[in-house]
Amino acid sequence: MKYFGVLLLLGLLGSIGNADEPFVLVGLLHDDAAMRRPHDIELQGDLAYIPGKGGTLAIVDVADPAHPKLLASLSDIDALEDAETVLPLGNTLLVGARDFLAFNVSDPRRPKMIARIADRPRIDRINGMVRRGHYVLTANKTGYIGVFDVRRPERPRLVETLDTRAHGGLQSPHDIALLEDWVIVVNAAHQGPVYARVYRVADPVTHELLPVSSWKVEGAISDSGKLHENLAGANRVALAGRTAGIGAFVRDRIGIVDMTTPWQPVLRATMPVADIGANGMVAAGKVLFVAGGEAVEAIDVRNPDRPVSLAQYRNGRLFPTRRRMLGRVPRFDNAHDLVYRNGYLYVTAQNDNQFGILQIKDPTILELAGEEQRGN
Repeated sequence: MKYFGVLLLLGLLGSIGNADEPFVLVGLLHDDAAMRRPHDIELQGDLAYIPGKGGTLAIVDVADPAHPKLLASLSDIDALEDAETVLPLGNTLLVGARDFLAFNVSDPRRPKMIARIADRPRIDRINGMVRRGHYVLTANKTGYIGVFDVRRPERPRLVETLDTRAHGGLQSPHDIALLEDWVIVVNAAHQGPVYARVYRVADPVTHELLPVSSWKVEGAISDSGKLHENLAGANRVALAGRTAGIGAFVRDRIGIVDMTTPWQPVLRATMPVADIGANGMVAAGKVLFVAGGEAVEAIDVRNPDRPVSLAQYRNGRLFPTRRRMLGRVPRFDNAHDLVYRNGYLYVTAQNDNQFGILQIKDPTILELAGEEQRGN
């Protein structure tokens, strides 16, 4: 209850903004207990699911973007240590932490853990998940891709894992994206040689998922040219059709990759992001939204050779904490992940234990994202 007055005030302030601005903060939720270092965010219906690296899981009602409401939170559960990613599947919510977890969320006010799969080191520090048919593939920062059978989401089953160090040279897979019969996996190692790898994971005729022993290591974005040198610490990947955006936190840049021929990806351009890192990334239509530091940015990727920054959001109400220490080095890092839906961006602020909802007002961004301009 001690946050009620603050939340109410922030909610009122969040609705006040210049309608001519490209992004307007319309909703803000802060809770130090329910969201400890919020990492990723995913939406399903009117609910937002937010895991926290500090060992939390929050479920938020976002039916009214101007007034997000915390419905439930879990904390101080050993299984939620380093919770980073989520994947909602109807009444089951999959959570990637140090273990692979499943929660029953049929009653979003009373989530209950119903499955926990642990298998060190093959399952550990899950940072990305993608679903392909009856399977979910995970990117594990310890050097593995996990394959889980989710025909019955409430009873997930580990099928097998791929050692990415031995097969593809990826030291620390941080995110994974699906493109038809291929997956793109980014490598967060601070140095090369490989920053992203493309694996063929499905049979070219039946398109059924293959056992990992038959996965083919194909294309790569590697340290083989001037542009490639800028993608150390690749930690995010998002697809806009057959154009991939790869975010890198060491050089604070993104790469734009032509995936027309998936087994021969071509890095077309790199560019600096608005602030440090590219911790969060999502594509909508022909625009790439990036969150990092104290900024959210919209990038036009219609021409992969010339990505253009269209607009940036920088505002202390969503990202008030401007510094954290990485060892003895200050890092102005806060924005961590975002998702897009119907003209709104839902963004986590990891250092401030909160998340905000931005309404997009710029007509060009809305058009590129496949939306019509909305009224004020």
